[in-house]
Amino acid sequence: MKQKYELKDFLNVALFVVLYYAAFFASMCAGYIPVLMPLLPLITGIVCGIPFMLFLTKAKKPGMVLLMGLICGLLSLTTGSGIWPLITAVAASLLAEFILWVLHYTSTMKSILVYAVFTLWDIGFGLRLYLASFGSYRERLVEQHGEAYVSQMLTNVSGVGFWGSIALTLAGGILGGALGYAVFKKHFQRIGKKA
Repeated sequence: MKQKYELKDFLNVALFVVLYYAAFFASMCAGYIPVLMPLLPLITGIVCGIPFMLFLTKAKKPGMVLLMGLICGLLSLTTGSGIWPLITAVAASLLAEFILWVLHYTSTMKSILVYAVFTLWDIGFGLRLYLASFGSYRERLVEQHGEAYVSQMLTNVSGVGFWGSIALTLAGGILGGALGYAVFKKHFQRIGKKA
């Protein structure tokens, strides 16, 4: 595996950040339906599996997944999601990079595992609900969405709990990774890509 970075490596990261984050943002919009709020980690994991698995076919050098996670975390920070998504994005990306390094960037099952671990960055969005007092954050949500929506959302989220969110995130990552691989294999193996 070549270790020297080229311009195309950075362009690949930029392209796939755009694709991944667009899919991520679109799937996060399901949270406007309060009953779907606790299922967001599952939904985003499934929806974002296709662009991420395709990204893994281009990410053959150490640090590319970390760079993608860092940019996603920074995008979340700048769009008002707070510091937690950035922290969890860096942590999950580092763990995914470690797995890629140990497993030498090969095999389908390993790629699905890497994606499942990467999706753990999604936990950062719910951490403020689990770790912080709802005081100022709850007030801001009420101003934006109204008391009825916020009460229903918090009831649904607290019912799943922190460990339930982690389990849903991993499940979404596994399902999304498998879906991404299936789409990749079906549509790209025909043009000579190695699955």
